Amino acid sequence: MSKRKQLLAVVVAGSIFAAGGFTAISLQPTTDIAMATEPFYGEHQNGIEVARQAHATYLALDLVDGADKAAVGRMMRVLTADAELLTQGQGIIGDSQFEMAEFPARLTITFGFGYSLFKKIGALDSWPIKESSIPAYSIDKLEKAWSDGDLLIQVGGDEPTSVFHAVHELARDAAPFATIRWQQRGFLNAAGVNEGNDPRNLFGQLDGTANAKNGTPEFAERTWSTSPDNFAGGSTMVIRRIRFNFGTWDMLSSNKKNDALGRKLSDGTPTSGETVTDSKISEDAHAKLAFTDKNRGITRRGVNYDDNYLSDGTHDAGLIFTSFQSELKRFTDIQSALAMIDALNKWTTPVGSALFIIPQGVMKGDWVGSSLLG
Repeated sequence: MSKRKQLLAVVVAGSIFAAGGFTAISLQPTTDIAMATEPFYGEHQNGIEVARQAHATYLALDLVDGADKAAVGRMMRVLTADAELLTQGQGIIGDSQFEMAEFPARLTITFGFGYSLFKKIGALDSWPIKESSIPAYSIDKLEKAWSDGDLLIQVGGDEPTSVFHAVHELARDAAPFATIRWQQRGFLNAAGVNEGNDPRNLFGQLDGTANAKNGTPEFAERTWSTSPDNFAGGSTMVIRRIRFNFGTWDMLSSNKKNDALGRKLSDGTPTSGETVTDSKISEDAHAKLAFTDKNRGITRRGVNYDDNYLSDGTHDAGLIFTSFQSELKRFTDIQSALAMIDALNKWTTPVGSALFIIPQGVMKGDWVGSSLLG
């Protein structure tokens, strides 16, 4: 049987009859994780309103000197066409290793543009939001190696080899037009592990509990822009690389960790009271400061990262915080409060920061970004 067909699970539905030795069974199709695909074309780009994926890579690129608006259009035509093929488990023309596309495993590819891209090609009139960057915060110790960029390619999926292959091929596509600025790789639970529940970050905290559910009006209101028309269905994306200070965090008692978070590490419930806004929760607890009501929140899709150890012995691991929001103000309102008094600031350091706009989705034959730059 072709590996591209669904596997069949044999479920014992009855008992063995003494006389004939027959077994009553029911054949039910199950999901083949390796062959599962997500649609590429649509009103919105994929990779945002999608069930949690196990692996993610973020690739930021800078345009080569002399690249103009026409060159960006040519680049995005190639990237869009190849992204559609890769997400559907197909190799691309000139693929360096065609066979590595065989297991899409819910591969998604999302494109974003930085303000600097519009500035370089003389198209600032087409930048669709009023902000050009994320504000500087007193807690930041930003490193150029993890910040900014003209073009963002986000690749997510449940199979790390497929994610690697897609990133590698898309970087080759872009090579005539842009150079690599930085790459960040992250992970969550493996496919099928802890399915349907919120994942934990590397501090053990349940992450994403405040997200609106996919497919709901609340999710749409938080995530998708409604204006201007050529950006409707798009989003703003924030990427913040946050290094964790494990040296001192590991020495805290469970109670002190819970107090800093405002939620119990065991199950994510508030440390006291019935709701996260209960007055008994410390005013500087992370959960209280990050909480929003009346659906003024953001869509968090962060992943953990582990990039070995620095020369001073610091474990370079933490969170690649990513959020999507219909308006950047949703993020900055939350982050401004966190930067001032969040108890977790003692154990977390933002070392990278970038803002991208995520163009609306497209239909087959069109290219991502054409509504803004076409």
